[in-house]
Amino acid sequence: MASGDSAWIGGIQYTMNILHALNMVNTDNAMAVHIFKGNKQNLGDLKKFKNLDLKVLLIDEVVPGFTFSNRVFWFIQRKLFGRINPRFENYLVKNKYDYVYPAVLSDCHGSLNVGSWIADFQYHNYPDGHSKETTVAAEKQISFIASKMKKIVFSSVNAECESYQLFPETVGKSHVMPFAVYINEDDVVKKDLNNVCRKYGIEGPFLMVSNLFGAIKNHKTLFDALGLLKKQGVKIQLVCTGNIVNYAKMEYANEILQFITNSGIRTQLFLLGLIPRQDQVSLYRKSFAMVQPSIHEGWSTCVEEAKALGKTLILSDIPLHREQYPDNPWFFNPLNAADLAKKIHEVYLIQGQKEFPNILSEQKALSNYKKNVCDFGKKFLDIAKA
Repeated sequence: MASGDSAWIGGIQYTMNILHALNMVNTDNAMAVHIFKGNKQNLGDLKKFKNLDLKVLLIDEVVPGFTFSNRVFWFIQRKLFGRINPRFENYLVKNKYDYVYPAVLSDCHGSLNVGSWIADFQYHNYPDGHSKETTVAAEKQISFIASKMKKIVFSSVNAECESYQLFPETVGKSHVMPFAVYINEDDVVKKDLNNVCRKYGIEGPFLMVSNLFGAIKNHKTLFDALGLLKKQGVKIQLVCTGNIVNYAKMEYANEILQFITNSGIRTQLFLLGLIPRQDQVSLYRKSFAMVQPSIHEGWSTCVEEAKALGKTLILSDIPLHREQYPDNPWFFNPLNAADLAKKIHEVYLIQGQKEFPNILSEQKALSNYKKNVCDFGKKFLDIAKA
């Protein structure tokens, strides 16, 4: 099932990552993959996954309608047999699907193989980063998955261990499946990327961050660090991509924009919002470094993108990032702007005058990246068969 939407691009990317991994490992014959989506979910071009027999199905078009008799029938199934979503589950059982992921569905007495995904426990660790309604909804959903689902997938050992503390009932039901990101290799062969910089009015060396504007993404420490550097006479340009409007806490956008003004760094920021994926990858390649300042993650897409492209990455020192990228030389204290400013300046002195992209670094990184994608695809299939 497709995850995410315009409010959570990471969910859409997660779906693309899975398709790419399956496409990479399934080279002998076309694997049938059906993607169930809602009306507002936009998955983009799927023709690139040539080793998959892909079909995109709108859920409301394939399952039975809400007639009176159907509603009574589904109500009885929920009450008498503990079904979660009989409307959809009946369709899946009837059509003999081998594995459904990620979903919150009953196993229909062994007739349905379903895996649920818990991305992280952000709602528990940083409840102030969301509205009360969003936090309560997340807690309810994750609590339900922990207690009811028989196959639970985490993206990191860190999240799995946390689940054992918060929900001991997940012990024996959990699987760890770190994802590898989807990078279209056609986007990496292009060497002249000046046009994309001109498109967004960017001149000279720049640092790049790609995150939704949310409290846990820690943009404030990053902006504060740039403000400290500016006071020292060092003006670093920063390109920001990602949704500026955080639907989990709508007022945060205004708060962060005011923070930028107060920091005195507005003229050196490029707030691009959501941009085409090809442009985003091109800007990654042109940057002198990437930065991931988050104070909490489940498994960071940005870290995987930096690794896949051979980019220098300035990374917040949290347990998840240590697990995800233990050999990274550039960690900083997550809430210490002075420490981050020091790391940015050091990287800038090393990288700021170099020409990017660095083709040799990219080629070396891409070879490792392909292995990671294959490992991800194989792990997905192993969990499906478990």
